[in-house]
Amino acid sequence: MNSQDQRLLEDLRALIDVVEPGKDVLPLLVEALREALHAERGLMYGVDVGPKQYQTSFAHSAGFPSDMPSTQPYLNGILSSLRDPWGYFNPARPEPAQRNRVVQFIPLEQAAAPTAPPRDERLAPWRKLGISPEEQARMQARLRSSLGTALRHCGIDQMVYLRVLVCEDATMLGWTGVMRSEPFEEREQRLLRELTPALQRRLMLDTRLREAGLLNAALEVALDALGQPAYVVTATGRVAYANSSGRAQVDQGHAHVAEAVTRYARGEPVGEEFSISPLRITGTPSYYLAIERSATTRTSARVRTLGAHWKLTARETEVLGHLIRGESNKAISVSLGCAERTVEVHVTRILAKAQVESRSALIAKFFLVS
Repeated sequence: MNSQDQRLLEDLRALIDVVEPGKDVLPLLVEALREALHAERGLMYGVDVGPKQYQTSFAHSAGFPSDMPSTQPYLNGILSSLRDPWGYFNPARPEPAQRNRVVQFIPLEQAAAPTAPPRDERLAPWRKLGISPEEQARMQARLRSSLGTALRHCGIDQMVYLRVLVCEDATMLGWTGVMRSEPFEEREQRLLRELTPALQRRLMLDTRLREAGLLNAALEVALDALGQPAYVVTATGRVAYANSSGRAQVDQGHAHVAEAVTRYARGEPVGEEFSISPLRITGTPSYYLAIERSATTRTSARVRTLGAHWKLTARETEVLGHLIRGESNKAISVSLGCAERTVEVHVTRILAKAQVESRSALIAKFFLVS
């Protein structure tokens, strides 16, 4: 790599590492990659994999026609109709050979038959990825039927792709790639390979930041529901977060939660079991806060049952009910009209009788014990 490319690489890494409140670096990065790799188009997106459908968690593009619709809604329209695997990979769990590996693909409409020799060895990634000729043919047929129209609409059906599936272990953090009319040279491939570790760090960081922002937005609403199972759920039905009570329920399966959110998203009634509220967060796909209403009566009965099973006194059983609702010692003391120190004594005795070491362990055992 010559000195000019080395400086370019350093500049791109510096851009990737920028972290400033309120500044989204990824759109700038996509444009910078497009220019650095001498490409006509640039694209970066993440996929939220739900039980029944996909949607994008983020999407940024550069160099596409100005009359193109907004990238994220457009991709969502495509992804919602596709299942595993789609494209040349499985977004739910990319094959090990595909993870963090830079590969180049021939234009879809120019893809050769599996028995014909590739017109350019640079455009034959199948052997590197361990994909048989038969599977290659199936992939290309599936792409033509499911994505052909969309790719033509974007003007990229005749372009060569250079891309990397940026992954954290088996989880895909984002698809990052560029497109142009002519094959990419070793220079461009090497630059993208050299950048992949920095891209991985950045997408890991952005994933954590998105989740942190989501939880902060949900916190105020969730505080009102402590003591009842509460979940933050994506539009595809994936549980992104659950409170202590909810985690115990999720461990036993969460199909009922996903179904309730799916019905709500379709505008259908969800019944009395759940209270569902949309969470509006700029730059993220749709999320919902689902609170299990019917758990209140069951929880009260369970407090009495486990209070007797753990041989708690009447006062300790009362304190247990407050603990399960997530209340602090100070809040419990105000509610019961006693000193905070007295509540501390009750809590210590409850933990000992339940044979756990912490409040979180107590809550988990409360909902999991048979």
